[in-house]
Amino acid sequence: MTHQALIDMHSRSNGFLSDIGAKDSLVPGAVLVAASYETAAFSQSLFDALDILCPDTLDRAVDKRRADYLAGRAMASAAMALLEHPPASVTTTPGRAPLWPEGLAGSISHARGRCACLLSRDTSRSYGVDTEAIASGRSLTAILTETLNPTERDRIAKGPLPAAINATLTFSAKESLFKALYPQVGRHFGFDAAELIAPPTSDSLALSLTTDLTETLPKGRRFDIHHRVTDSHVLTWLSVPAP
Repeated sequence: MTHQALIDMHSRSNGFLSDIGAKDSLVPGAVLVAASYETAAFSQSLFDALDILCPDTLDRAVDKRRADYLAGRAMASAAMALLEHPPASVTTTPGRAPLWPEGLAGSISHARGRCACLLSRDTSRSYGVDTEAIASGRSLTAILTETLNPTERDRIAKGPLPAAINATLTFSAKESLFKALYPQVGRHFGFDAAELIAPPTSDSLALSLTTDLTETLPKGRRFDIHHRVTDSHVLTWLSVPAP
């Protein structure tokens, strides 16, 4: 998919998608695509317009849930085309993770009007991407009290970025890490399974495991996570080698 084709996707979305663009993934062999989407512009007909299969599981879903799903799968479609992979549906596992076509591995995220996909042909690695609206008010309080421990709360108050952005980045990074590690761990684990090592820098942050998740994912294992910050959202992503 060329950049002109990204523009064509925007046109076919009839105002639902905007600002569609390929980002520098900083992950060898992986593509990263992100966009904005407008829930108010969603209509069921957009699934056909964008050549995205609407699953039966969304039959009774509200429009917001359908819009979120469509936005994420549209990014997956764009990422596949950038990798010159034939168009294919991305279904969902029982654990609600994307089920990628053979020969692909990746991750999808959507949150409050932003969506993203990190995708690669390298299936020897697993991938995680997450986008979040910069937290404030109750959302920020929830992150501070439910996601971060006292040491992390001290660390987000330092560094070059505002504390609210650091808090959101840490939350997002833990989401990305969960997505990347879930294929190896095979079970859910909490936010307390990883801890922010130091204040985020202008383009990355590091987490370390606080517990043994598997024999190959021991306590103390460090993960460096890329990030980007806009006026309204953060984006975090990483890849992890398979054991």
